[in-house]
Amino acid sequence: MPDQEQSRSRRHIYAEMTRHEVVRSARKLFGRYGYAQTTVESIARDARVSPATVYAQCGGKEGLLQALMDKWTTSSLVQSIIAECAAAESARAKLDALAKGYVAIYAESGDIIQIVTRAAAGAPAAEAFLKVADERQQHALREIVTGMRDAGGLADGITVEEGVQVIFFHFRYAQFALAADGFGWGAERTTCWLTERVASAILKS
Repeated sequence: MPDQEQSRSRRHIYAEMTRHEVVRSARKLFGRYGYAQTTVESIARDARVSPATVYAQCGGKEGLLQALMDKWTTSSLVQSIIAECAAAESARAKLDALAKGYVAIYAESGDIIQIVTRAAAGAPAAEAFLKVADERQQHALREIVTGMRDAGGLADGITVEEGVQVIFFHFRYAQFALAADGFGWGAERTTCWLTERVASAILKS
């Protein structure tokens, strides 16, 4: 019996290692060539597994794209940002923690965000994954903005939902990347500018 358990454990570890390598290869190739242009065969070749393994372990291209979206939206980093915002005492401190968190997420998963966003333009499954990602982000923002309200920091007449919408609009990756990279502002200046715009729109002065 112990031998059987050890065998199952080894198979599980091997399967997880294989899945990790396949997801890594998909991330690299989707980013380099685009979702539509990347084939299961090319992912399998890069990960040094068979195409059948890509389907069995990861659900093919759609399963891999979903895995990347999950990595972006449910990572331990996301949970730590939510916790840090909850621990901050004032509404402005919560906003500052959130802004810092966005920068960390974009550093960790900016390429994944671009992969999913670009894929969504031509693939219904990718469009659905992007919708899920947006919903997850807004759900987290509701929790954070509710904390700002409970701390007495929201401006008069601003609802939680309006606060969520303002933050979601300003801190979307496309806007952040345009200012930081396209305009050459860099991450620090962009973060400060966006944070001040949001603060002036939803927080008490």
